Amino acid sequence: MALAMVFVPLAPATASASLLGLPTSRVIVTGPGIAGATGLVNGLGGQVVNALPLINGIVADVPSLFLGALGAVPGVQVTPNVGVSVAEAAPGGPGRPPAAVFPAATGASQLAAAGNTGQGVRVAVLDTGVANLPDFAGRLVDGVDLSGENNPFRDSYGHGTFVAGLIAGNGASSGGQYAGEAPGADLISVKVAGSSGKTDLATVILGVGWVVEHQSSDRIAVLNMSLGAAPFASTVLNPLDMAVEAAWHSGVAVVASAGNAGPFNGTVLSPGDDPLVITVGALDDHGTANVADDTMGDFSSVGPTTPDGWFKPDLVASGRSVVSLRVPGSTLDRTYPTARIGAANFVGSGTSFSAAVTSGAAALASQDGTVVRQPDALKAKLLGGSTDGPVGNPFVDGHGSLNAYWATQAQGVSIHQTTPLLPQAAALLGLPVSLATSWNGSAWNGSAWNGSAWNGSAWNGSAWNGSAWNGSAWNGSAWNGSAWNGSAWNGSAWNGSAWNGSAWNGSAWNGSAWNGSAWNGSAWNGSAWNGSAWNGSAWNGSAWN
Repeated sequence: MALAMVFVPLAPATASASLLGLPTSRVIVTGPGIAGATGLVNGLGGQVVNALPLINGIVADVPSLFLGALGAVPGVQVTPNVGVSVAEAAPGGPGRPPAAVFPAATGASQLAAAGNTGQGVRVAVLDTGVANLPDFAGRLVDGVDLSGENNPFRDSYGHGTFVAGLIAGNGASSGGQYAGEAPGADLISVKVAGSSGKTDLATVILGVGWVVEHQSSDRIAVLNMSLGAAPFASTVLNPLDMAVEAAWHSGVAVVASAGNAGPFNGTVLSPGDDPLVITVGALDDHGTANVADDTMGDFSSVGPTTPDGWFKPDLVASGRSVVSLRVPGSTLDRTYPTARIGAANFVGSGTSFSAAVTSGAAALASQDGTVVRQPDALKAKLLGGSTDGPVGNPFVDGHGSLNAYWATQAQGVSIHQTTPLLPQAAALLGLPVSLATSWNGSAWNGSAWNGSAWNGSAWNGSAWNGSAWNGSAWNGSAWNGSAWNGSAWNGSAWNGSAWNGSAWNGSAWNGSAWNGSAWNGSAWNGSAWNGSAWNGSAWNGSAWN
């Protein structure tokens, strides 16, 4: 059993009849501003339901007959107010016992031992509410209920509390056995769905708007969005992407799940498809803290994004058969009794939970205050501190696996390398898009990645994992041959005592063993590194492409 937020289409709205008495559809209208959109809707006999000031748009019931005419107005974008529901995702897999080893695997346990538990950092959880359990005692500092149940600290569905436990549960309900990534962080519950687990796109956007409005008063540093919608438009036009970009620019770092629609390309969901947000895929840690046995969850959504071609996800974290908090009597608790772990806990799988673990790590990386209200800097630390992912494919595991410890040490990461250039024009669904544009504007935009051989490719929504990608040209001799694995790379100067000995792990990091002949000598700078084998045709030529 697994949990994740997904979007499903709603039937045409019938609650509000138009002035003409025609059937209506509930839509989000953006482009001409609130006043302009209101005038257009009223002129068509529609009715404004709510303003969405965060994206300078409105929610309206528009006669279905006139939707085409409204969308044809220059500069107007009409988006269906699709429904949102919490649904099952990927199974835990046969023989895969439940576990919560992610704090040890990411180094969060090491940080906690040194006094960094995310204390004082506040994370907003936009979900189904956060139950007031002992694991959060004294750290549920604010909240809002947009679901109609009038209590942000009642989670009658069970998903939001599970997510919050992975972020900041302190293990009180399990005697310390199951704790979250940042057990000292504060939580803010932004409840957008009740016992059914269903809401709509406009409510989610209103929730993001509430976070932005309360960012200063509540000192919100991170917004966790363990939800996603199948992209129906470019991020330039998508109102949910517009909302998270506004939150990002206000100083709130947004962490979003990639989605559970993998393993096929082009399946990353919105708002995880947005170039600004920190998008997280799911790996299987196999219940061990040893990252060497990690594999990718086959359900984890894969980039590039549709239709823009962004390189996503940004990184991956534990998301299969992870254990967090149970809400007794909630919808999930009653529906999946076999997922109960003891009296207080539950097990689930999905990128929703990978995002939650990453939000906890973001709190740990923010505890010193250096990246508060600096989402770009926080993203730089998380991506710069990541370690090698299970597969090493930027469309599958991004920059690599989450490492909270190294993220707190990543002081020298260049922020500009994780500050993408937002597109000025919308990509159209179904048409090819140059990966050069998204590559240079993505978090991978360092100069080392901008070679013409990589940027000549194009993404058109079709299969990316075919023979051209997985065939001999990628995995063959040009990549794995002697030029890469030969003596100059694996020899004594690389693997010897100067690299693996005390000089590497001990106090003498900057000493002679690092700067001396073993590092700067011929084995590193000589022909094997700088010659044709590294920079020549084998690297930049047809074998790379």
